[in-house]
Amino acid sequence: MSLLRSVRFRLGLAAAVLALAVGGIAFAQNADGTEDQGAEEAAMQVRRAADMTPADQVAEGQRLLSNGQSLSSRVQGMLDQSRREGDVLRVTCLDDKLTQVNAHVRTLSDRVEALQEAVRVADEARRNHEYTVIIVLGQNLVVLDRAASECIGQDMYDTGTTRVVTTIDPSTPDINPTDLVIVPSEGVPFIPSPASVSM
Repeated sequence: MSLLRSVRFRLGLAAAVLALAVGGIAFAQNADGTEDQGAEEAAMQVRRAADMTPADQVAEGQRLLSNGQSLSSRVQGMLDQSRREGDVLRVTCLDDKLTQVNAHVRTLSDRVEALQEAVRVADEARRNHEYTVIIVLGQNLVVLDRAASECIGQDMYDTGTTRVVTTIDPSTPDINPTDLVIVPSEGVPFIPSPASVSM
């Protein structure tokens, strides 16, 4: 039964590595066509999962958790600064990214604890599964870090100082509309001018 379990685990691990490698190829290219080294590095970490000792996996998990907590603090600082500046667009973007980062950090913390428990009870399959999930969460945090750095603010839409110029046509009559009109004598019918809409 243990041999069957080991074979299933290795097939599952191979499928996860293949899925991440194929996904990593699609993920690994930036918009400008350059290669993204972070995706390749994460795929290699998953491939090395079977070669790592349990202590190394736990240490890597704790390192990724620490990075996630640092990212959360950094995005929180960016959000606070944007709030002080009154930049509503950037606040909205950063608030969304901070929510995602914090959710990933909480999940990562739970997974690191589960990894430590799997190491404690010597459950190799569970240990490698938890480590694979931790690596994927670490990849997502790298993506969120980049996305938070790309949050744009209102300054992208500012037109700068504006100046209003009023030009009066020289052919405009030069009469004051507030002056009272003198009513002509009684022999001539009087038609008052239309009432003004301004008060």
